[in-house]
Amino acid sequence: MTAATTATPAETDGPAPRRTFLPGLPTWLIGLGLVLVHLAVTFQVRPAPRWNDGIFVLNDARDFPHVPLDHHALRIGNLLPVRAFLELFGYGQVAYYAWPFLTAILLVVSVFALGTVVFDRWTGAVATLLLIFHPVMVDTVIKAGTERMTTWQLLPDIPSTAFVTTGLALLIGAANRRGDGRPGDGAAYWWFLLAGFCFGWAYLVRELSVFFYPLLLGVLLAWRLPLRRWVQVALPMLGCLVLEMVLAQWAHGDPLARLKVDSEHGSAPLAPITRVDALLRFPRIVEVYPQTVVVLTTFVLMVLGALVVRRRAHVLFLAWFLVLWLPLTLVSGLLDPGFIRINASLMRYWVPVLPALVLGSAGFVSWLLARVRERLPADRRPVGVTLTAAVAVLGVAVAVVPLLPMIARNPRDHAWNAMRAYLHQHDAAVDTIVTDDRDALVLGIYSREPEGGDLVVHASVEKTPHALKAPPPATGDPGTYLIWTPGLSRKKPQEFDGWHLLLKERELRLYGPAGG
Repeated sequence: MTAATTATPAETDGPAPRRTFLPGLPTWLIGLGLVLVHLAVTFQVRPAPRWNDGIFVLNDARDFPHVPLDHHALRIGNLLPVRAFLELFGYGQVAYYAWPFLTAILLVVSVFALGTVVFDRWTGAVATLLLIFHPVMVDTVIKAGTERMTTWQLLPDIPSTAFVTTGLALLIGAANRRGDGRPGDGAAYWWFLLAGFCFGWAYLVRELSVFFYPLLLGVLLAWRLPLRRWVQVALPMLGCLVLEMVLAQWAHGDPLARLKVDSEHGSAPLAPITRVDALLRFPRIVEVYPQTVVVLTTFVLMVLGALVVRRRAHVLFLAWFLVLWLPLTLVSGLLDPGFIRINASLMRYWVPVLPALVLGSAGFVSWLLARVRERLPADRRPVGVTLTAAVAVLGVAVAVVPLLPMIARNPRDHAWNAMRAYLHQHDAAVDTIVTDDRDALVLGIYSREPEGGDLVVHASVEKTPHALKAPPPATGDPGTYLIWTPGLSRKKPQEFDGWHLLLKERELRLYGPAGG
């Protein structure tokens, strides 16, 4: 999907190929353009904080080191940056969104950078566009019975993927700087130290990042980096491990707390599954998102690139997918269908393979088009460039255009913002807010200013269980209100329950006392 080259530095290990499409356009300007596209899209699809893991992380960051001994509180690669944002912005939306926002930008930049160093800048640009408009990145609407927990949520999936991808971009980019000697001789030592830090911090963000360490070893071998470069990569990784052990000892009195907690993680499945179900986790979770055929096509193209081209840049992305797919499949029911250690039926566990899918597929199509251009006579080469550009535009259009109406209709976090505005406007009249234990977590964020953390809703919160058959009846107190979503009860509040509808924003509703 590129008109830039007929060969790539990663394939030839020679000098950089001549640019044949917009050669005067700086690469950094292309990257900046991609970031701007990402920002335009991501601000359009920003959801409200979801009631579970993300808010747990926010609360753990606020309370650290006085936190429970669980896997959320042990992921200090998330907790430490979020704690810094809490100190800067106070408890609220800005602090919640800051870390996912910044690491999503890092992911966009790192995918473009990696595509540039293993293929070329236009292949990297096309792959990055596929990532920006990937259904997993843009389908963020939170509805009852659906799980959309990727973009903007304070979770480890996008940050850990961003750091792994950045580490690989730095490592391979440094390896390609040969100078007059071996791979990497033309790169300063800090390239490798920074790459190692990224791999180490990815582990601190999410423990499953260790699945990528065999891939790291493969890159070190395939790009023939000398032993001293291995050491430079390993040192900051070990430093991150030491940091985790020191903080675990401080917070929990056990430097190996994370290892012990993770070894105990898992439970029986909610419904019986078979080993075939475990093998089909990935295609089945892709099926619940839009553009299923497009996403599976990127997988097929990535595999074909590794099998047909058989060059290390293409094999890299198939290996990337496999080092995650194999362990996830094993522990999500293949080894023991009666005990699930990781619920790989959730899409967020597969976020780390997205860079491999978009880069591997774009790289293979780029290779095919380069072979077509090579067969053209010299005087027909401009036709090949035009064909390549047309295929790139068509491919991006097929992937992106069907998603544009969904992106444009995304309600973002308007509902909860409206709830806060209404409650603040009527703050003096509202003494108590009844809601379920899940929505109470979200209300804890929206009862404050987005920045600064000042309370704007002063009512006390009375929590009920979620998933009730019917909503709690009104008490008759004129100062008691009810926040209801389908998660609270199957039945909506009615006038005969003592509730009167005051505000309706999609599935979020506010009720006051009937006759009040």
